[in-house]
Amino acid sequence: MIRAPCANPCTASRGRGRRRFGARGPQGKPLTRLTFLGTADAYAAGGRGHACYWLEDGLGTVAVDFGPTALMQARRFGCDLNALDGVFLTHLHGDHIGGLPVLLVELRYGQRRTRPFTIAGPPGTRARVEALWQATFPSVLDGLTCPIEWVEWQVPGEVSVLGRRVQAISAQHDRLAEATSFVVRGPDGALAFSGDTGWQPALAALVAGVDCFVTECSSVAAGYWGHLSVEELVAHRDELAVGRLVVSHLSDESRAAALAQSDALRADVADDGWSLTLPPG
Repeated sequence: MIRAPCANPCTASRGRGRRRFGARGPQGKPLTRLTFLGTADAYAAGGRGHACYWLEDGLGTVAVDFGPTALMQARRFGCDLNALDGVFLTHLHGDHIGGLPVLLVELRYGQRRTRPFTIAGPPGTRARVEALWQATFPSVLDGLTCPIEWVEWQVPGEVSVLGRRVQAISAQHDRLAEATSFVVRGPDGALAFSGDTGWQPALAALVAGVDCFVTECSSVAAGYWGHLSVEELVAHRDELAVGRLVVSHLSDESRAAALAQSDALRADVADDGWSLTLPPG
């Protein structure tokens, strides 16, 4: 049966200091925790944040995508921005990279950061992000106090980034966005992220055997080649051999449809602020 996380499960921790991250299991092994900073589509449906994920494991902390609402949501849910080692970008559309200019300001003035910060993504990532920075905060970029380490993975291909293995394929989406889907393999598990994509058999092959697959679900019905729908995920559910399926990047309509088709989807419907934890391997 599908589970619908509450809209703000972190509320109970407010007023008692920052939320504690880096949880450990019974034997002291680090857990892999994924926090959903945003679960909406490009239109911020329902007043939710743009799809963005905060990943913590035994190697540290990375964000998957960083759209316009990401910094605000990180603060809202008590994330330790000083702990953020870098960001992994699924593709180069504004709702997935639009928060990087204000993150730049945070790195310089908020953190006064000196240790390196990694930005990894598909081909063209550095040029697109630097153009965005130059268009918004050029003087901040010139005075940045920490080195930016750029990684651009081949598509298809596999690369090591911040100690994790990232395997990427081309997504079925806007070619000018250099859209990818990828798997992140860390010390205690493998997580997959669809990014923005339509259905393709290569997606099922990519995610086979992962512990958790976070997939976009922008529409209710099939019909648009560049995004996934509830209808398509139900139709292809048996092909997704994953430990756990989570739907995100939701419109109001697709969220309601996913909740209504709980038995067929066999998935969690993510909401802003929700966290899931993978036990240590």
